[in-house]
Amino acid sequence: MMEEVAVGPARILLVDDEESLRITLAANLELEGHTVLEASSGEDALRLLSEQQVDVVLTDIRMPGLHGVELLRRIKQERPDMPVVLMTAFTAEELVDDALAEGAFTVLPKPFDVAHALDTVLRAMRAPQVLVVDDTEKVAQAMVRALSTVGLRARSVYSGEEALTSLRSGAYDVCVLDLVMPEMSGPELVKKVREADLSVAIIAVSGHVVPEMLRVVAAQGAVVCMTKPVPLRELVQAIARVRGRPQGPFGARN
Repeated sequence: MMEEVAVGPARILLVDDEESLRITLAANLELEGHTVLEASSGEDALRLLSEQQVDVVLTDIRMPGLHGVELLRRIKQERPDMPVVLMTAFTAEELVDDALAEGAFTVLPKPFDVAHALDTVLRAMRAPQVLVVDDTEKVAQAMVRALSTVGLRARSVYSGEEALTSLRSGAYDVCVLDLVMPEMSGPELVKKVREADLSVAIIAVSGHVVPEMLRVVAAQGAVVCMTKPVPLRELVQAIARVRGRPQGPFGARN
């Protein structure tokens, strides 16, 4: 079982022009011992961020004036490491795709389960990392550098054994895994992660045509399968999407 990572009281900036939702979410967060700062607009949120210490931002996308994705961009310019969770009732719009690609921790579709929203915000505050696993060091390191350009914290390892040791630490919530590796293959690592009940979402990637491997890892619980070379925008979107799914042993669940 993955080591539990303790999360102390947080200072959460909640941004939504819908007062009733702000009241509901703020009350639930405060019941858990967290401090909630409320803003009814993106402009108010930026003012509070300049005046107050904040650990994580939870913001609606569609708001009058400065919308949530533009707020995300402004925050990332000033504080690239600030975790930002977005929420929206309009999951098919282009703004959602932009948010997923520009460093949002995730986007929660409205209406959502309040408990799941709270869990997601607290996971975002922990700032979990992405573990990149590829036996070709240059490829793995290039992916880590690319992810860092959108504010995603990532680290690379080059074997299944190194990956398993790292994942047991609890510092990672997403693993981008090359399927074809010597010694411990991608499917073998996925099986070990599942057996250990680790709360890690697996994104399987391969530059080879390996339908049998893809079938095996999908059956074992890999959330997403992608073909190399993976465009950065699509990879960042995939990471954000899996982070928005309910978590349990072996990562995101449908």
